[in-house]
Amino acid sequence: MDESDGEVIMTEPQWQRLWEKSAIGTKIDGGGLKFFPEEVIFTHIHRHQSLPYDDWITDNIKVYPDLEDKYFLLEALRVPGNLVQLYPENNASDGTWALRWHKEDHPDRDNPTSEIRWFRARDNIKINDLLSWTVSVASKERIPEVLVIDDECSIVSYELVIAEPSGNVEYDSSIQMSEWKNLGINTRFRNRLSEVEMSVIQEDQFTPHSIVLSDLISRGLAIRSGFKYGTLWRGYSTDIGDEHAPWLIDTVIEAPINWTQACLNARLAAGVNKQYIIGITEHENRSDSIRYLEFRRPPSYRRWTNLTRH
Repeated sequence: MDESDGEVIMTEPQWQRLWEKSAIGTKIDGGGLKFFPEEVIFTHIHRHQSLPYDDWITDNIKVYPDLEDKYFLLEALRVPGNLVQLYPENNASDGTWALRWHKEDHPDRDNPTSEIRWFRARDNIKINDLLSWTVSVASKERIPEVLVIDDECSIVSYELVIAEPSGNVEYDSSIQMSEWKNLGINTRFRNRLSEVEMSVIQEDQFTPHSIVLSDLISRGLAIRSGFKYGTLWRGYSTDIGDEHAPWLIDTVIEAPINWTQACLNARLAAGVNKQYIIGITEHENRSDSIRYLEFRRPPSYRRWTNLTRH
């Protein structure tokens, strides 16, 4: 590999085998591959290719502070056999860092399996941006994947899903909402209603809480407090008591502010066989604009993690 004007290029004959077997780098006119810095390190460590010069890695980590993180992320994806193309200029959603192919597929003949973004554990979550990206990726029939890296370079992966919570709970429109058996908590004294439930009944205040709650009720869900799980609500798809609640629900007001919190919520939900979703009102006071974004722990064969063990 040679470096010229800040770009690392390989024109030696082995470039064709690297591309056909690993699809690493970007093909260039006339034959050869161009590598992004994290790909240079990967091909050196895992494909035994020489560096442009001995101190290349050290020098570039000084220039690009996030290079070490990006290398570990790329390693987490590629070591299990995935094929990865970085910084796609075409055929990808805004914000996508990488396209991933299953190890038996190839960019020359197959569509990507997923699109990937990465974040640091303490990065703030921009929920509407994340929702737009998820919608865009899903529209291409790809998996929206997120990799999160912490200060120890430990990596966890999650998948984002546009959820459609629904149930078969019936609410009797012939009686007052305050008397619905699946709304509020029956104590020995009364049917106790929360402030949000009261605002829905009285229709005197429209907030993300009341708008989402109204939508969940219209979808046939029974709602109870999610306090014990660290969320705003838990949602039942049948009458309360018939089965466990499959949903843990927050609104944008209660949603995690960073990826540390989001990973905790998603992992807890998976541990109790529930799905963690956030009800997002794209337009204020409009129930018809609500979308539900699920943070899902992927199946074991799609949990990308780094090789470092602490």
